[in-house]
Amino acid sequence: GLSNPFRGLLKLGTLERRGAMGIWKEFSCELSPLELRLLLDHEDRICVESYSLLRCEALALTHSDGRFELVFLGKKLYLRAPSRDEAEDWLDRIREALHKCRPQLEEEQWETLEYPEDAGEGQPVQSDSTALLQYSDVPADSFDWTPAHEPELDAIKEAVLYVDVDKTWVPFIFSLSLETLKCFKVRNSDKILSNSYGIETIQDILPDTSLGGPAFFKVITSKAVLKLQAENAEEAASWRELVRAVLMSYLESAEEALTLGGSLDGHSQVVLKNIVKENGFLLQYLVAIPMEKGLDSQSFICAGCSRQIGFSFAKPKLCAFSGLYYCDSCHRDDETVIPSRLIHNWDLAKRGVCQQAFKFLSQIRNQPLIDLKLVNESLYDHVERMGRILRSREQLKLLGDYLIMCRSGALKELSKRLDHRHYLLEYPHKYSIADLRQIADGVFETFLQSLLQFASHHVYNCDLCTQRGFICQICNSSDIIFPFEFDTTTRSVTSPSPPHPHCEATRACGLP
Repeated sequence: GLSNPFRGLLKLGTLERRGAMGIWKEFSCELSPLELRLLLDHEDRICVESYSLLRCEALALTHSDGRFELVFLGKKLYLRAPSRDEAEDWLDRIREALHKCRPQLEEEQWETLEYPEDAGEGQPVQSDSTALLQYSDVPADSFDWTPAHEPELDAIKEAVLYVDVDKTWVPFIFSLSLETLKCFKVRNSDKILSNSYGIETIQDILPDTSLGGPAFFKVITSKAVLKLQAENAEEAASWRELVRAVLMSYLESAEEALTLGGSLDGHSQVVLKNIVKENGFLLQYLVAIPMEKGLDSQSFICAGCSRQIGFSFAKPKLCAFSGLYYCDSCHRDDETVIPSRLIHNWDLAKRGVCQQAFKFLSQIRNQPLIDLKLVNESLYDHVERMGRILRSREQLKLLGDYLIMCRSGALKELSKRLDHRHYLLEYPHKYSIADLRQIADGVFETFLQSLLQFASHHVYNCDLCTQRGFICQICNSSDIIFPFEFDTTTRSVTSPSPPHPHCEATRACGLP
């Protein structure tokens, strides 16, 4: 498959760079864990300059209009983002990359430099509370930042943050774990869960100085945008760094689960990016049987709409695809075959899934995402039907090699019969959701037999294809044999590549 050129990138975007004559020119920029690249053409990915983060000496925000600079071995790189918030985000991501590739930076105690509005470039001022731009807002020291409760057991970070609710700053306790970002109200000295955002629903976390200063930021989820204020700029940066780290860890584990189990090719990656952006987290359940964690792990909140479920609230419904619980609005008892249960347990039963999972499975139904050889190859040995299907798939691949080389146009006719499943001619072990459903309904094997009958009939009656047949090199019989004739022909494992087919008579005599 095609390689993914964006794998591992920390940030993509457009920045302007100031040249020697003071003229600003626009570039597409990519930040990877080890370097910053400037590209002249984003589509063709023409890289004109690259800067190693190992050689970065300093970074600074130089103006509130989005200008900032980076210093590489004495050479200054003047850049301009569309806004101050965007510039802050670039600096955030670069700092995080620097701390990973150069851990000693923490010992060096770098200080990020700030510039006042009237300062010219090249005149840095040490960053402190007096050097920052002045903002008109409620002073942070008038808020109560002390949480008076024990943190959650699974919390990576828990602290008080103020949320913009109808232009009023309201205090909440936010608790971040590897799976959720929870929001608690405090009432009568008790912590009451107000909302819960699954890590998979978080799209990004960004600075938002337009709200009042560097202590402000926003969390963008699939359902809402949370505008937040931390106690100070350092606390806000800490939240941004931790949330991004948890989100990156989640996405990597989800991608690894599918890549190892489903062997995604380049085309499938492109398709998935385009059609399942909002449901990408469901990929991890495609080839792995979900483990039911219970309502308490979801804090008795619907995994789809964050509505409270269980006990005196809405009745919870279990999604057989993800193992998560949903309310009756998000789960309407749509039934389908569960791919992971079929390929691991040969469970052909249809089970109820939530609307989110049902939509997801419909979106990817025709993509060959499941490589059974990687996921559970033993299924061929334990299930007679799957053994016959594998045999037919291997025959079809060998027949496809003949039709691809034939100039008669038979391949075009076969393509119509394939119904856009061209992978059947190339990958014997790859299956789509549509294939699995047809296997469960008992029609997939019949479909394959009709393809084999058409393709073999062509090969036997085509002058071009029959000339590509073989004569057994052991018995030298005049009968033409073909590799796809599994009943009468075998291929010697000791033959040179590709192995030469031999007739069944030679194998019956004990010859190789």
